Amino acid sequence: MLIPFDWSGQNGVYIKQGHLFTNQSWYSGILSFDGTYTSYPNRYGGHSLEVSINEIGALPEFRELPDSSSVISFFDYYRGDYGLDKLDLGVKYFSKNQLLNVSGFKRSTLGNYGHYIHPTRSNGPIHQSYRIDYAKKTLEDRIEVSAARFITISGIPDNMQNGIENDNILSSGISYERSLDNWKIKSYFSQFAQNRTLTHSLYTDSTTRFINRNQFDLQLTNSKRYEFGFNQKFHQYNSSDYLRSVAWSNFYLRKHFDNLTIMAGVQMSKNELFQPFTFSVSYKNISRLGEFKIFTISESQSAHPDANKSYSNDFESKLRSSISYKISKNKLSLESYFTDVNINANNFYNYNITLFGTNIAYNFTRDWGIYYNSINPLNNAQENVLGSFFDSGLKGKFSLFQGNMKINFHIWAESYINGDNNFTYDPFLQYYSVIGENDFAIIDRNLAHLEIQSNISGVILHYKINNLLNAIGVENKDTFFKPNAIYPEIGRMMQFGVTWYFDN
Repeated sequence: MLIPFDWSGQNGVYIKQGHLFTNQSWYSGILSFDGTYTSYPNRYGGHSLEVSINEIGALPEFRELPDSSSVISFFDYYRGDYGLDKLDLGVKYFSKNQLLNVSGFKRSTLGNYGHYIHPTRSNGPIHQSYRIDYAKKTLEDRIEVSAARFITISGIPDNMQNGIENDNILSSGISYERSLDNWKIKSYFSQFAQNRTLTHSLYTDSTTRFINRNQFDLQLTNSKRYEFGFNQKFHQYNSSDYLRSVAWSNFYLRKHFDNLTIMAGVQMSKNELFQPFTFSVSYKNISRLGEFKIFTISESQSAHPDANKSYSNDFESKLRSSISYKISKNKLSLESYFTDVNINANNFYNYNITLFGTNIAYNFTRDWGIYYNSINPLNNAQENVLGSFFDSGLKGKFSLFQGNMKINFHIWAESYINGDNNFTYDPFLQYYSVIGENDFAIIDRNLAHLEIQSNISGVILHYKINNLLNAIGVENKDTFFKPNAIYPEIGRMMQFGVTWYFDN
């Protein structure tokens, strides 16, 4: 679920299955993102939207490979209000058990108040990215390699004149797996390098921040389903007034049962770790009564450099737990989940983000259905608590002109409600603070949206309206609203797009 700060996809808050992304490393394919200043995956384009959480023992999955040869290319182009111009394109080369994927993305927008206009550069996209992926497998081994570059050159909203965000990221990863007689060996290495300049009246330091993050993993699994693992991470942060270089290692043993997986290990670092151990438990049961999952993991991670400058800790401990249940019967699908993330650093700070979510979908015909999703906080006694999300809509499809034009229809409403307890999240330094900060308060909203797609002989046309009521002339505090305290008010966004796939 998203809390967007604009309709272009450039900035916002990202929540995955009840887990708020703040100082959270994550994977896109086999690329690893540091998570300090990269906590909103939607910024980086369609080629990097598949997201999984980077935690000890959880390596990125290999992608599925084809069993035949083909070439597929595509472009996905959108134009919209306030100078919105988005282009996502790529080409995939397939052969038996082998794949090469080359893709690119660019986004241009002025912002409805011109707040994305760069003060010293008038033309060009505010974000662009380029990515290449290669994968191959044989009877004994498989390998996957990815590399990408992500460039942001954008204005950001400020009081007197626009601030500046200049961001340059290089990310690469390689994953290799080999099967022996009774063993399977899997290794993974990733490198992430970022230099980011942020100029804004709220921050005294406008010099470039440098981040380097390396990760190496080795896993050995035998035929009895015992897994021996080693994980090494290195994180370096450098700015004009703060330099930090930390490395930490993990050795662990994991046992896989039919429905249960248990992992336990030790953590080591030259810097102070607040816990010398790591563990995880994963349970999954699928029956005619539904799917039931329990998961918990405890590990150390590097502390956010901006959120914790007043403390002396380099690390913090994270305990993430979740319980979920899902059942599908005939036309009805029901899922509920509970997730709790505890972050603590000895006596410096200790806080929880606890959420309960529900997803319901009902198809009253094969082509038409309704859905309802919600996320609610459970730790209201704590300061700076996330609000409640509600998302419900109608989806359907039908055909015109004897089936030659296929129409997909989607209309939905979303709400974010937090009452007087404003949740605050720094949109530029991208961290959650234990104490609320009025400059970064996220404002309540009640919105409706509409999207229509038509498929004409393989060409897909898109028409999308964000904030539908504002688009038809309704103006009130809900339909012309501030996404957070520092961003300007936003109204509608009307977009028209074309998606076209080419085979061979």
